[in-house]
Amino acid sequence: MSLSILRPGLLSTVQDLGRHGYQKDGILVSGAMDATALRVANLLVGNPEAAAGLEITLLGPRIRFETDHLLAITGAHLSPTLNGQPVGLNRAIWVRAGTELAFGAPVAGSRAYLAVSGGFDIAPVLGSQSTYLRAGFGGLHGRALQTGDLIPCPGPTAAGRHLLAELSSSNPQAGWAQARWTPGPELCPTPRPNPVIHAIRGPEYAQFSPESQLNFWQQPFPITTEADRMGYRLQGPMLERHGSGEPAVQCRDVWHRAGAGRWAAHCAHGRPPNHGRLPAHCPGYHR
Repeated sequence: MSLSILRPGLLSTVQDLGRHGYQKDGILVSGAMDATALRVANLLVGNPEAAAGLEITLLGPRIRFETDHLLAITGAHLSPTLNGQPVGLNRAIWVRAGTELAFGAPVAGSRAYLAVSGGFDIAPVLGSQSTYLRAGFGGLHGRALQTGDLIPCPGPTAAGRHLLAELSSSNPQAGWAQARWTPGPELCPTPRPNPVIHAIRGPEYAQFSPESQLNFWQQPFPITTEADRMGYRLQGPMLERHGSGEPAVQCRDVWHRAGAGRWAAHCAHGRPPNHGRLPAHCPGYHR
């Protein structure tokens, strides 16, 4: 069982929940930028929530499924289609062998997640299948997907087999079928412009000037184009601490630099109505 990559997309990588316990050795955590979205995708197809999936950034890949599969797509709305027909997010989907998944224009958010029942048959590195791009290990050959790649899959889990059989029997002549049910919006929020991001005061918060503290909570901070898996640079008022500096948000592939002022900690699991999962957003969004 495998997935054939016909077109890789802008940046598509294998990610699970990260490689923990090795930062003291200079190895980053890596893992899914939007961990909640990956967890939901895995649970929808009967996987353990920490299983690896594909993280798809803005412009998605084109993938052919070489055997019948059970899959789910969560996170950003990147206009997914199966055999040219629009398919829903946040639900279990059965696909027949030969079905092709593609993505169109981004509608909302920046990173989508694809999980297949049973996960990927890829050897873990230091306990994780996550791709560490800068070091060149983990995932599939330590890099982003390329045209012609084959991602091996061991086959669906027991729960996945049951759901796959149920969906395939609902429309056996079709190339694919999707469940009618989805999780609630608290688990699958739609990224929206100008979200409110939940945060708590950081260890060095008191070292920033009173004006900077006030600006941080009251002023908008758009995400600039300097945004990747290492971090997001924000546009807005300078946050002064022993001088001045542009605010930035550290992400999954960051090196923790000594001396950097940690003015706040992002709360990754926002609750309605704010749904403030920062990694779901892309340049141009405000915090």
